[in-house]
Amino acid sequence: MNDKENMFQGQMYSASDIGLKRKNNEDAAYSAKSQYGVLLLVADGMGGHRKGEVASKLVVDTLSYSFAKARHTFNRFRSHLFLVNNSKDANKQIYKMAISSDEYREMGTTESAALIGQDGTTIFSVGDSRVYSFKKGVGLTQISKDQSYVELLFETGRIDKDEMKTHPQRNILTNAVGLNATLSNYEEFFIPNDSYDKLLLCTDGLFNMVSDEEIKMVLEKEETIEEKAKELIQLALEHGGNDNVAVVLWEK
Repeated sequence: MNDKENMFQGQMYSASDIGLKRKNNEDAAYSAKSQYGVLLLVADGMGGHRKGEVASKLVVDTLSYSFAKARHTFNRFRSHLFLVNNSKDANKQIYKMAISSDEYREMGTTESAALIGQDGTTIFSVGDSRVYSFKKGVGLTQISKDQSYVELLFETGRIDKDEMKTHPQRNILTNAVGLNATLSNYEEFFIPNDSYDKLLLCTDGLFNMVSDEEIKMVLEKEETIEEKAKELIQLALEHGGNDNVAVVLWEK
């Protein structure tokens, strides 16, 4: 094993579920590791009638294809370029489909990605899918920032965290991939690799149904990474399963 491979030692697991109320699964989950880095990704499509499914899959396909072709170790600068350029490419493709065909009108998707590189982890998000970090002794921390109407209400003090989960307009996004001709106003963060033991990426089908405390309790368990991911999805279903749910876990 060379130093590059040793740098990205860890386990990953990704899964999505249609839930109990929806006809289509418009959530996508993806994870991949190479000697150059680790890519984790979730996307929550929107538009109905399978349009959201097309949009979320297009984001995953675009980023996964480019990641598979990468032949350089990711650092902060390269991770930034990779996530921004490929997300903008996916945005362009989705927007072009949306304006050229009634079938795909108003199609779009959220995107939350984590790219683990040699000098740190770059978090990139559009919409309200989330990236959490977990570290023993610190707990669960939301790294990404929701781009949603209820987040604006929370930031201005008009509702609290609990009210965000039940607000009638909680599904309204302030940004999405494919919403406009050019992708802008995305959220990007950079965190040290030693600042976490685990990363959790998920769509709102998880965090709207399962509390942060419940998520934390699952991540603390002495179970396999697959068992933890499946337990999180099962909790979302037990709490109503009102939406599709996608989960990606990374553990060192």
